[in-house]
Amino acid sequence: MESTQVAISPDKKEIFITANVREGEVYAISEIKITGDLILDEAVLRQLVVSKPGEIFSRRKLEATAEAMTKVLANIGYAFADVSPLPTLDKEKREVSVNFFVNPGKRVQVRRINFQGNTRTMDEVLRREMRQFEGAWFSQAAIDRSKIRLQRLGYFKTVEIETPRVAGSDDLVDVNVKVEEQSSGAFQFGVGYSQLQGVLTSISVTQRNFLGTGNSVGITAQNNIIAKTFEVSYFDPYFTDDGLSIGYNLGYRELDQGEANIASYTSDIANGEVIFGVPLTETDTVQLALGMDRNQLNTIDGLTPDVLIDFLVDELGDRERTPCFDDPADDDDPAACENPGDNRRWTINTWTLKAFWARDSRNKFFAPTRGAFQRFGAEVAMPGSDLEFYKVTYQAARYWPVTSWLTLLTRGEVNYGDGYGDTDRLPFYENFYAGGTRDVRGFEDNTLGPCDQSASVFIGRCQPLGGAFKTTGSLEFIFPTPFAKRNEDSTQISAFIDAGNVFESFDAWDAGELRASVGLSFKWQAPVGPIVVNISAPLKKKDGDRTEALQFSFGNTF
Repeated sequence: MESTQVAISPDKKEIFITANVREGEVYAISEIKITGDLILDEAVLRQLVVSKPGEIFSRRKLEATAEAMTKVLANIGYAFADVSPLPTLDKEKREVSVNFFVNPGKRVQVRRINFQGNTRTMDEVLRREMRQFEGAWFSQAAIDRSKIRLQRLGYFKTVEIETPRVAGSDDLVDVNVKVEEQSSGAFQFGVGYSQLQGVLTSISVTQRNFLGTGNSVGITAQNNIIAKTFEVSYFDPYFTDDGLSIGYNLGYRELDQGEANIASYTSDIANGEVIFGVPLTETDTVQLALGMDRNQLNTIDGLTPDVLIDFLVDELGDRERTPCFDDPADDDDPAACENPGDNRRWTINTWTLKAFWARDSRNKFFAPTRGAFQRFGAEVAMPGSDLEFYKVTYQAARYWPVTSWLTLLTRGEVNYGDGYGDTDRLPFYENFYAGGTRDVRGFEDNTLGPCDQSASVFIGRCQPLGGAFKTTGSLEFIFPTPFAKRNEDSTQISAFIDAGNVFESFDAWDAGELRASVGLSFKWQAPVGPIVVNISAPLKKKDGDRTEALQFSFGNTF
C-alpha cells in the first residue's frame, strides 16, 4: 500500500477511504532452510513444508508451514515453541530464500487440570474424557482430542480449554476447561396427522446425564391408535474405569401395524435385553446384546394380506380361528368387533444375539461440521427360537468441510435379512421399511417398497409389506443459519437430495425402482425442545406413491 486518502461527504454523514496499492514484482522461492534447535530430525520437519523451491512466493504457505511445525512440537511437550519464517530477498534475480528458524523453548508439563461451569455434571464425568493427563508432558493433540470428546457428550453448549503458564515457572502449565452446560434431558412429544390415522401422539422422557453421572435413563410411553408402549432403559458408559459399558432395556408394546402405513395385523411384544460395550480405540466401539422377545401376533382374515398369513401357517402351523380378540364378551357377535372377520393368533418366542461395531470421529454432538460415523450390526435369532433368522445393517455418514461456513454431508444405509435353518425367509414382522423423516424424506412413513393389493377393497389402499433388502442414500449441504452467532450450534439449515427404496429380497433390487426427493431441512435445538421441519418434493416417484410436502417433529427439553 503506497498511500491512503480520506474524504468526508458534504453533509458529514459519510467517509470515503481510498487506498492506493502497488503489487510490485513477483518473486520465486530459491531455497528453503530449517535452522535453530530442531528437536526433531530435519527430514521430519521438511515433510511439513508446503512451499517448494521454484514456486511463486506465498506468505500464506509460509505461515501454514510454521503453524504445522509449531503443532508438531506442541504435541511432544513444547507448548510455547516458536517457528519464524525469515525471507531474504534477491531483488536482481527476483528470488527469495526462506529460513524457518525453530525456537522450541522448554519442554512443558501439565500441573493441574481444572474444570469450571459444570454445575450439574460431576468432575469425574469430564475427567474421564480427558486425553491430557496431570503430570504428563503437554500435548496439543491430546488437548484437541479432549475437547472433541467433551463436545460429543452432548451435555455442554460450549467447551473452551486454556493452558496458562504457572506463575513463577517456565516449564509448567495448567489446563483450564470451561464448559457451559445445556439440557441433557428431554421430554419428547411427537405429533402427526393423516386422513387415515387422525392425530398421533407419543411421549418419552430421557436423561442422558442422570444426576450428573453421565449415565442415561429413559422411560417411553405411547398411547395412540398405532401403539401402546411402555419401555424403560438404563445405560452406564463407564461401568468400569476402562470404559466397559452396560445397559438394560425392558419393554412392552401393543402395535396396530395397519395404522402405521404397514400391512394390517397386530402384535403384543414383551422384550428384555442386556447390552455390553467395549471401547477398542478412541473412535471404535464394539457392543454385544443378548435379549428375549415374546411376540403375540394377531391376523385378521380378509384384512391381513394372504402372503403374511401363508408364511405363518407354513412356518408355525395353522391356528384356530376366533371371531374377535377385542372383547371376549363379544365373541358371539362379530359385528361388534373393531376388526370383523376370522382372527388367528400366533405366539413367537425369540432369543436374540446382537453385535455392533461403530466408529465415530464426528467433532460435535448436535451439529457436526467434520468427521465420520460408521456402524455395522448383525442380529441372529438363535437356534431354539420359534423362527430362525438373521439381519445385517450398515450405516455410514461423513461430514466434509467445503469452506469455513459450508459443510457437505454424505450418508448411506444398506440392510439385509433372511431366514436360516427351518425358516425359509426373513419373518415379515422383521422387514425393513423406507420413507419418512428417517431416510427418503417427502414420502409418507413406511410406504415405499412392496405392497399387497389383496385386501385393498376393504381398507382402500395397497398395504406396504416392507422387504428384506433396503438401500438409501443422501447428499446434504449444511449452511450457516442467518443472524446466528458464528459458533452457534443450536440451529442448522440444509438442502438435501434423498434416494432409496425397500425390496423383497437382494435379488429383487432394481435401480429403476429407487425413489428420490429434494428439499430443505431446518433443525433447531430450541428452549422448548428439538424441532425438525422438512419441506420436500419428489424427484422420482411412480403412480400410487404416497407423498408429503411438509414433515416435522418437535419436543421439549429440560
